[in-house]
Amino acid sequence: MSPQKYLSIPPGAIMPGSMPKFKIFVPAPNGQYVLWTPEGNRVTSEQLDKLSESGQKEVFIDLEEQFKYEEYLEAHLDNILGNEGPSDDQKAAIFSRVSTNVVKHAFESSFGFRPISSDVLQRTQSMIEKALIFIAESRSLQALAKIVGHDYETYEHATKVLWFTVGFLSNNPHALQGVRPDGDEMEEGQRLEVLRQCGVAALLHDIGKTLVAPEILHKNGILTEIEWEIMKRHPFNGLAMLLDTDLPGFVKKGVLHHHEDFCGGGYPMGLEGKDIPILPRVLRIVDTFDAMTSRRPYKDPIPPFKAAQIMVGKAESTKAGADLGQDVRDQGMRQCFDEELLRKFIVFLGHMKLANF
Repeated sequence: MSPQKYLSIPPGAIMPGSMPKFKIFVPAPNGQYVLWTPEGNRVTSEQLDKLSESGQKEVFIDLEEQFKYEEYLEAHLDNILGNEGPSDDQKAAIFSRVSTNVVKHAFESSFGFRPISSDVLQRTQSMIEKALIFIAESRSLQALAKIVGHDYETYEHATKVLWFTVGFLSNNPHALQGVRPDGDEMEEGQRLEVLRQCGVAALLHDIGKTLVAPEILHKNGILTEIEWEIMKRHPFNGLAMLLDTDLPGFVKKGVLHHHEDFCGGGYPMGLEGKDIPILPRVLRIVDTFDAMTSRRPYKDPIPPFKAAQIMVGKAESTKAGADLGQDVRDQGMRQCFDEELLRKFIVFLGHMKLANF
């Protein structure tokens, strides 16, 4: 049997009594796949313990069962992330897989300037709620650190912006407190709800790009003036898609203003300083950092420490920037960010123990 017919899954993703009813295989020394159980829904804790003791790091299901498996992961995400069985790296991979599927569905369902539906929004909120505690933990952030520098794709980028944003705000309660317009002291339940809604804004911050042509989004070079004007419409497009939802105003403003610069030179409205709400100020920092440290069509990823240097305006000469593969679009950005929030974000990155930081 060909390996291409099988999908690898971590044993930690198997929740006894919850797995769909499909066959699970283990690899044999001769390269074949041996049936481990004919019905995944009947797997017991004892079987999983024996599998763990054998040192088996992955099991396999038929590739045709992939959609059913994806549904299972999303439905049981909170239990899987709270389970002691999977490693943090496995949990991070599972969360990234579910999050990418959710945001991909949100984007694809919005093609053609359709407002985001209540079903899509509910699915997004539910996924974030199930994963909130895990993605706010320092251990999960260290797992996230291992995927910094991977390719910049819209769906994966949205997942990383979600992760960074929730992690940063969890570690900076004063910033989280300032997200709500009333500024009142929040109880724990309110704090988690605001954090969840900030996650929604982070995951959907680029939803307006569904109206930008792929050849512009993925262009291998600097955009023309007309292309740039089209690109700059995506925050307005995103707001229009969310306008009729019951999302809090700070979420909608987060989507609308995440490209505003603290110095007033951003878009779409040219807001300046404290006129920009706190959430989009955070998103501006996180969005930029992930874009710079990810591999993009027109440049290689910049190491996290060098990206932080550029963001605070302390990168060395233009020659040094060229040696790093620094793009002209990454230069002159010192005034783009709230200096206090940027300083706290860099401290937060240090705690994440990123490679090359």
